[in-house]
Amino acid sequence: MPVSEPVPFLDRLESGMGSMKKNTVFVDSAVLQVQEASGLLALLSEHVGRNIVKIGKKYYRQKKGIPQGSILSTFLCNYFYADLEAQHLSFLNEPDSLLMRLVDDFLLITLDKDKAIRFVETMHQGVPEYGVEVGRDKTLVNFDMEYEGESVRKLDRSTKFPYCGTFIDCKTLEITKDRRSSKDIDVSTSMTVEYGRSPGQNFQRKVLNSLKYQSHLMFFDTGHNSVDTVLGSLRGAFAETALKMWAYLRCLSASTRLSVNVVIGTIKKVVDIAFLILTSKWRKMRFENYACEIRKAQVMA
Repeated sequence: MPVSEPVPFLDRLESGMGSMKKNTVFVDSAVLQVQEASGLLALLSEHVGRNIVKIGKKYYRQKKGIPQGSILSTFLCNYFYADLEAQHLSFLNEPDSLLMRLVDDFLLITLDKDKAIRFVETMHQGVPEYGVEVGRDKTLVNFDMEYEGESVRKLDRSTKFPYCGTFIDCKTLEITKDRRSSKDIDVSTSMTVEYGRSPGQNFQRKVLNSLKYQSHLMFFDTGHNSVDTVLGSLRGAFAETALKMWAYLRCLSASTRLSVNVVIGTIKKVVDIAFLILTSKWRKMRFENYACEIRKAQVMA
């Protein structure tokens, strides 16, 4: 297979990569290496087939699956599942169906109930040639269904379908964050407190980053979600940020206690940054269909 020539750095910048960033310095520091396919396949074979596990004083070679935590695990999983989808789930390649997958977590949204039933039956039967088995206790549907005489677990009266940390409204398809798990977590155990110099700056940076991590556009796109839903997601993000801010302040020692002015100033900055991030021109330029039609007064309310 011929090796394609790498695109020069300046050409990549001019072709669009440079226009997607602002206030950015680009440095061409990449080091390219050319590898033979046979060498890469041999390395992959060794990585997958020769994983040694030590239990007590004995050593075992893993024969089933791939090494847990491997940098290649997600790639290999996607590779095999993509082939499985092409070979066994091609009946879902229709305009009335949308099949999504995050690693090995599937989500099917379809207008055809028969296709949904066929999908569940296919996955529950398993696909031995791929080593795929689906746990029935992890399957969830929003309609009545039986498989081999047993009822498939059904969504309760709620219309919100949980998927990988999100809720999807079965009627409107609006997306919100699933915050149920965070209620049982001690926030202080999931954050790093810096006790060095400039405690005020460190505090403000941590708080602002907490908000930024929650600002994924799928929660705040008013082209997909209603304004009320977006504002509800924003309130949830503010509440989580406030909880982390409170936990951070409690962890500070007496000598690094922050003044009231610093705390109030940080809160004001959180509000300003939230509005700027959600309505920024840069975000709209990068994602053409994105829209966040909210007013700053609504953010401050």
